[in-house]
Parts: sequence; C-alpha cells; structure tokens
Amino acid sequence: MLAAETPMTRAALAFVFALAACDGNETNVNRVYPNLLVTPGELDFGGVTVDYSSGLSLVVLNGGLAVLDVASVEIVGDDAAAFSVDPTPFRLSQNDTATLSVQFAPATYLDYAATLVLTSNDEESGVLEVPLTGSGVYAPSPDIAVEPAVVEFGVVAAGTSDFIVLELRNDGGSTLTISDAVQLGSGAFSLQSDSPAGYSIPPGQSQSLVWEYAPTTDAGDNGTFTLSSNDPDEAELTVTLLGNGGGDFVYPTAAIDCEATVRPRTLVYLDGRGSSDPEGQDLTYAWTLEGVPAGSAVDKIVNFNQSVAEFTTDLAGGYTVGLVVTNEDGVSSAQRQCRMEAVPEEELHVELSWNTTLADLDLHVLLDGAELFDLPGDCNYCNQIPDWGVPLFKDDDPSLDIDDKSGLGPENTNIRVPVDGSYRVIVHSFDDNGDGASLATVRVYNYGVLVHEDTQTMEYNFTWEVGLINWPEGTVGVTDVYRKNYEYDSNGDAVLDVNGNEVPGPRGCPE
Repeated sequence: MLAAETPMTRAALAFVFALAACDGNETNVNRVYPNLLVTPGELDFGGVTVDYSSGLSLVVLNGGLAVLDVASVEIVGDDAAAFSVDPTPFRLSQNDTATLSVQFAPATYLDYAATLVLTSNDEESGVLEVPLTGSGVYAPSPDIAVEPAVVEFGVVAAGTSDFIVLELRNDGGSTLTISDAVQLGSGAFSLQSDSPAGYSIPPGQSQSLVWEYAPTTDAGDNGTFTLSSNDPDEAELTVTLLGNGGGDFVYPTAAIDCEATVRPRTLVYLDGRGSSDPEGQDLTYAWTLEGVPAGSAVDKIVNFNQSVAEFTTDLAGGYTVGLVVTNEDGVSSAQRQCRMEAVPEEELHVELSWNTTLADLDLHVLLDGAELFDLPGDCNYCNQIPDWGVPLFKDDDPSLDIDDKSGLGPENTNIRVPVDGSYRVIVHSFDDNGDGASLATVRVYNYGVLVHEDTQTMEYNFTWEVGLINWPEGTVGVTDVYRKNYEYDSNGDAVLDVNGNEVPGPRGCPE
C-alpha cells in the first residue's frame, strides 16, 4: 500500500536524510542522480499472535535531484511467506516520499526472518535491502462453531412451517465478534430474530438462532447463511439450509445499496436495483423495517414495493431494513438486511422521546444557573434558537429542531460547537391530554457517541431534571430530580404562599 505524504512531512524527511544525500563527491557536477533512502533501516515486528497479522510502515524517500523509479518491491528469504507488501512499482520526484505497509502474519510459534528488497534506478544503491524479523506468540483467540452445520428441516407441507434452533458458539479463548451475516437462496427460510451481525460472544458462550421454514410448494428449497467474524483461521463460516429435500431452484438474490452512517432527521434512500434473477425474470420488491431505535416513531417505508424506497430517520441510533425480491414464477429470495447508524453531526445532541400518543412533553436545555422558562438561558419551544456564547455567532447557539405536540416525540436540541461550561437538561410534562403518565427517554450524544441514557415515568405538570452536561469534558453529572412543577427554594423545598399552599412553577415563557 502506498500513501502520499504531506509537504511538511516531505520537508522534514528531506532534512533528516540530507546528510545521506550529500556524499562529498563533486566530480560529476553537471549530472543529477536519484538517491533511494528508507527509514527505519529494519523492521522488527516483535511478538505477534499466531494466525493474526500486524503491520509496520517503511518510508521511502528520493533524496536525489533526479526522478527515482522503484522498479520492484519484493520479500525474499526462507520465511518470506510470513511477510507481505504491495509489490507495485512506483516513482518519486525529488524529496518525494511514499509509505510501504509491510504485514507480518506468523503461522506457528517460531522466530521469523526475511528481507525486503527494493530495486531502483539509484546508481549507487540500485538494490536496497531492509531486514524483517518477528516472532509468533500465543494469545487467546476466538473460535467460531455452529451446530448443526446443516439446517435440514426434512418434509414440511406447503402452507405450514417448522422451526430449528441453530447454536452459534465461541469455542475460543477471547471474544468472538460477528461482523456480517448474509443469507442467500430460498426465501422460505427466515431467521426469527435480528441479524447476528454485530454480536459479541464471550469465550465459552453461545447464541441461539431460531430458523423457520415455511414452504409455499412441496418442490424443495435450499439456501446458505454465511457468517463473517474475527476468527483468525475461519473468517467465514457457511451454514447450508435445506427443506423438502433441497430442490433444484436457482433463487433470485436481493441486494441493498444503503449508507452505513446517516444523520438523524434526514431522508434515507434505499436502492435495491442491484438485485437479480438468474434467469433474467422481472422482480417485485418488498421492503420492511426490521428495527429502529427505542422511542422512534418511524413505522413505515415509503415506496416499500419499489426498487428504490425511502424513509426518514427521527432519532439517533440503529435502523435495520430488509428486502425480499420475488421473480415472475413466485420464487422469493432470502431476505437481505442493511443496518444504518444515525449519528448526529453536532458536537452536542440531546434527544427526548416518550411512549404516549397524545401527551405533550417538552425538552429544555438550560445554561447552568438558569431556571425553567428563564430567557434567554432556557432553550425550549418558545425560545428555540437563543444567542448563547459569542454574540451573533451561530455555531455555539442551541437549536430546538423539533417541538412535538402530538405525542411520542422526538424532540432534539443541538449545539454544533458548544462553548465551555455546563448545560442542564430538564423535561416538563406540559399536558397529558388524557393519556395519563408517560415514559420519557432522554439520550445525550457527544460527537455522535451516546454518553448517557435514562428514563422516567412522568405525570402531568411534573418536571424531571436529568442532569448537568459538562463541556468540553462531555460528561453527564446525573441529578435525576423528579418533582411537581412548583417554585422551590435553595434547600429544595416547595415555596408556600401566605395561605400555606405551594406556589405553582412557570408553565410557559414570559410575555
């Protein structure tokens, strides 16, 4: 792999190699030469776990005045097979650099040695050798296993279904991580849970995967289920799915082109035009929403029966969509899934959702020291973009992007570049509208990462102080104060009027 260096890096490296470039020979003053230089002079990988790989960088510099052509890059020696490098020839102008990524992957618990050889048009160092050394060492590693290896349902009558449990195990000594899971073949087989992609299975533990077989004919069905993981010697494991003898169909294949990372509150396009049928038949499409973040109100995909569909994210978090395509003969593909993570682009993102359809809950983000409905210190539905931080500079101002009055939420307050300080987060149950108590959920994201999540059952005209966000630390000091919306003194006691009754707290912004 070659990586271009920055001008600053080139200048620094040129200075480091300057003495090597000046050999004191001024005989051929009218000729210019390339000068092949490398750093470091050798690569020692140390101990690397057997069946894993480790990489080191070798910087190549042209310290001469003419163009340097590196004609070949190769590794030689008895242990050369344990090392690898991109063999592509390359060219460097004066003071230009390139970075070679050298990999070491020991197969046994031994010491290894080889030599990296660069051949160039440098007249004095046309062949330059760099020693490579490393050792294979023991360390715990994951070991994927499944039982049964073939999921065979036997005879199942059309119009009925049967179930088989597949045990996904980690027989190794460190955590097994499943990076991808792809089902191909007949759509008569379906996994009765979320895709295991993203699972982390501790050593000695297992995960049960329930498969359903629901044939539409008695002709037989087959398919495969391939798991990709960090198992060093079995990066992919394929399970065969058979029903009613397996049949001899060649099934259509669903394909999804979607972004792995999206933004909350944006329209997401799903492209299934890469789906195919082996006989070239026309396809029909069936998009489904398989998973959304807790509290999300997203419940449908627009144009769900078209090759290109869409939906709008409302909360930060993971969204999973599925696609099944069916050909003109009525034969369906296995479901293909795509998981997208909605990540806020603002440095600070505060999110409120709740579980009732009519209640009106309000999110308040306040400068520390401000009280509920204080202006401009309380960013809320009647003060949605107050001027905080540097006057007239928008990026450090909070913005309440959504004020949801009809239930469920979400409501989002964001600050693109917060100023240093503290920010209080309060939820106010403005009106239950006959729904009764609501379960509120608040999530706080810093730089797109969820750093705090909490829930509270809220009744009419109660407030919930979630906590204090400390910036730039990005930490959340949890206060979790839930109480009726009264005026309170510094001791936390309700303020009483002359008749001994609690003084109501504010329920709206001042006129």
